[in-house]
Amino acid sequence: MVWVLVGELLLFRSINRGDTWEQRGLPSEAASGIGPLKELSFVNDHEGWVSIAGSPATQCQQQSLRIWHTSDAGSSYQQIPETGSTQGSAPSGISGAQCKSGLYFSDPLHGFIGAWDPNSAPVIYRTNDGGLTWQASARLPDPPGFKTQGGGFTLRPGPVRAFASTLLLAANGVSNGTPFEYVFRSTDGGASWAHLATVQSTGTPIVFVTATRWLRIGAPGESVETTDAGASWHAFATDYAQAAPVAPEIVFGDAQTGYATVRGQLKRTLDGGAHWTDIKTPGTG
Repeated sequence: MVWVLVGELLLFRSINRGDTWEQRGLPSEAASGIGPLKELSFVNDHEGWVSIAGSPATQCQQQSLRIWHTSDAGSSYQQIPETGSTQGSAPSGISGAQCKSGLYFSDPLHGFIGAWDPNSAPVIYRTNDGGLTWQASARLPDPPGFKTQGGGFTLRPGPVRAFASTLLLAANGVSNGTPFEYVFRSTDGGASWAHLATVQSTGTPIVFVTATRWLRIGAPGESVETTDAGASWHAFATDYAQAAPVAPEIVFGDAQTGYATVRGQLKRTLDGGAHWTDIKTPGTG
């Protein structure tokens, strides 16, 4: 089962790993194009969440957030109740302060979303009741060699990924003029996070396949793999190729099946990233 959002306006579902697609509905606010940032997270063929983040204030001082839930594959949606404040409205427990991104649910109850700004360390919000209420984690600690400072010297967290009781996320940051990806791990449901690994950034982000196997899919001959949670890396043989000179977005549904997208193109792997084939992008004729 795979879901894709095309052009931020059309939602499609495939129950055969992308061989064929079926268009499904979005919340009316999302389908009308309102909101500069839309994200979705589905945990099976019928249950998922869609979020719209509002326009952020200067330096991400605040940003509103709306989240909808569907349990019937997008036939209907219910908006998660919001609480308002001087910093903007958001579901209960999520502050209006900071920008928000990285909506992700690991199962029907447990979800996560990151909050960040250029002047302070980020937090990761978590829910244990399907999105009705949220709690903020402790702020991400400074990894070795990095110091949070105002003026943009802060971490930008990516989405959380869950592997049983292990949660992982990668955060981008710059130390002494060099960009890095810092991987953090949580073993207490996202209440706190600890630094796990540091990798110098090359423009190709880390893709979590399992809790210990991660990939970085780059230009031909430049892809690498770790099988020990970032302690060591080695060359990874893959036939992935693309024309666009930007890094693809890659997500794995399990240890073997993954999808890559860049500028509207879709590819699929069924063997852990070694071989990729093009699949039809839904809604493109």
